[in-house]
Amino acid sequence: MSPLPEEVLTDILSRLPVTTLLQFRCVSVSWRDLIDSSDFFHLHLNRSIETRTNRSLILRQDNRLSSLEFDSLYGSAVIDAVQINHHPLWCQDYGTHVWGSCDGLLCMSNTLDTLVLWNPSTRRSRRLPYASIEFQNLSRYYESRVYGFGYDRVSHDYKVVRIVVLKGIDDGCFDFEVKVYCVRSNSWHRAKKFPRYPNLQRAGGVLAGGVLHWVVTTEPEAFNPGLIIGFDLGREEFKLVPQPVYSDGNFFMDLQSLGGCLSLICNYYLDRVDIWVMKEYGVNESWSKLISIVQPGVIGPFQYAMPIAYSQSGEEILLEQDTRRFLWYNLEREAIKNVRMRSLRGFSQVEMWVGSLIPLTDGSEIDPKKQQEQEEKNIYVHVFIFLSYQQDSCIMACKESLYDLLICIAIALSSHRVISCQRASSWCYKLTGRDSSGALLDSYFQFGYGKLAMTGQESSLISKQSALVQGML
Repeated sequence: MSPLPEEVLTDILSRLPVTTLLQFRCVSVSWRDLIDSSDFFHLHLNRSIETRTNRSLILRQDNRLSSLEFDSLYGSAVIDAVQINHHPLWCQDYGTHVWGSCDGLLCMSNTLDTLVLWNPSTRRSRRLPYASIEFQNLSRYYESRVYGFGYDRVSHDYKVVRIVVLKGIDDGCFDFEVKVYCVRSNSWHRAKKFPRYPNLQRAGGVLAGGVLHWVVTTEPEAFNPGLIIGFDLGREEFKLVPQPVYSDGNFFMDLQSLGGCLSLICNYYLDRVDIWVMKEYGVNESWSKLISIVQPGVIGPFQYAMPIAYSQSGEEILLEQDTRRFLWYNLEREAIKNVRMRSLRGFSQVEMWVGSLIPLTDGSEIDPKKQQEQEEKNIYVHVFIFLSYQQDSCIMACKESLYDLLICIAIALSSHRVISCQRASSWCYKLTGRDSSGALLDSYFQFGYGKLAMTGQESSLISKQSALVQGML
């Protein structure tokens, strides 16, 4: 029997899921070379996106990540979310946050702010290098960070955008720092400053039209629709994105990517939710109201509803309601169908991703155990640098020895529930070789919660330092 022509074989293989393709690499050298080629990577990815196949959901529940095959949500059978124990940031002590997905790659970070790119289909990952925060008098600020991840179609490179929000602890002043990571160069660089809006929604940037989007507000009021700010990945600059004309601006605003288009969710609390779609990116007139769900209506009472993705036929939309259930909403009949799940508890995040073979070249593979050990050492380096700027007597006294310094840090971390007291003791032992459990417990009750031997001023001081340490992490 004569072999299939290469173009026919390529067409057939490009319709298969990634797990099958990884197995087919073992068939022959020629099949392996075909499947590993850059042209095939992109052919397979584009076909999956166009046909809405090879899709899955990532669910974050507490410190755990679980996955669901998207096609399993169509049927009437009861389905289970499968817990993921092999991702590169997996650790029972630290939570994991997914900041976004693009072309089958996920951008994730943990409590220690370790950042990775991960392809769940191939289980390949890349740990991003450390990027310092370049501000003077950093100790005066409370710090928070948001990330965005997407593909730059100008330079043909994947990029991670980090926005650091710095707010004064006492005076209420604020500032921003923006850095961009490029996969090809494996390095960070400074970008243009973020516009001076005091309130930035702490969520991953929503990718649409080669632009990452966040919601910002000028006022802290709850029912403030706010503005949509976009970061163009090609030009690396911010811009305001036009919004539709609303009949009522008294709503919570959220963003989502729906079918590759920017979607705007207007949640009129306990009243209704309107979902808009910008069909042609950057054109204000292309905003179209996709659906409006009035309470109680077909869903019943709800606090919010978030669109996740279109069905394969495009006739339905998967909705997430109140972080407790999924619903199919039929666009034509305006009817809903509940997705039956057995093991779904309250989840805090849902991310859609498409299976792909896109590689993370030039990146080192991550050993989770070795990574955890390294992070446990690095955390003290960062905290030591941070504390070195402090001139308070109760902190300076702890700098006389590494052991005493670690006790001080452990108090700060454990008192804010970042780590357990037992875990802190284990860390001290690894770094000093000394059993610190007794000393840590004594110090914990004396200087952590009880503060028996401190004056009111010293007690306030150590609490402030602990808060600063927690803000840094």
